[in-house]
Amino acid sequence: MTAIESRSFYTRGDSFSIGASREHIERALVGFGATEVRFSQRGDVNAITFRATGRQFRIVLSLPQSAGSAGDRGGLEQVQGHEVTAKALELKARRFWHAFALATDAKLAAVTAGVVTLESEFLAHVVLPGNRTVLDELEPV
Repeated sequence: MTAIESRSFYTRGDSFSIGASREHIERALVGFGATEVRFSQRGDVNAITFRATGRQFRIVLSLPQSAGSAGDRGGLEQVQGHEVTAKALELKARRFWHAFALATDAKLAAVTAGVVTLESEFLAHVVLPGNRTVLDELEPV
């Protein structure tokens, strides 16, 4: 069963670990035919690189940093002081990675169905000569 066919993944929220979401992303990409799937991290910035359809892709993600959102308070009333911040950040990171995994599944499902191409779905993340992505080139504009 491929990651896209697994419906149990869609029923979970912040109870799904960051590691499990990353594994899900990797399995989905590999199941699609991507190679050289790599995750890296520096501080709050993460990158995912992979090769597919003869191109290299690099997706750079900035993890959530503030714990002050009203929507992130669920279940934290019993945690005190600095633990609230740590717990809230952990829950935000879990939600972030879960949402990214779902977005990746949706993109790959659209490609598989022939609705779009891989290049059009991940165009901003195509690595150009000079090791910059399309997004890197366009962002200053």
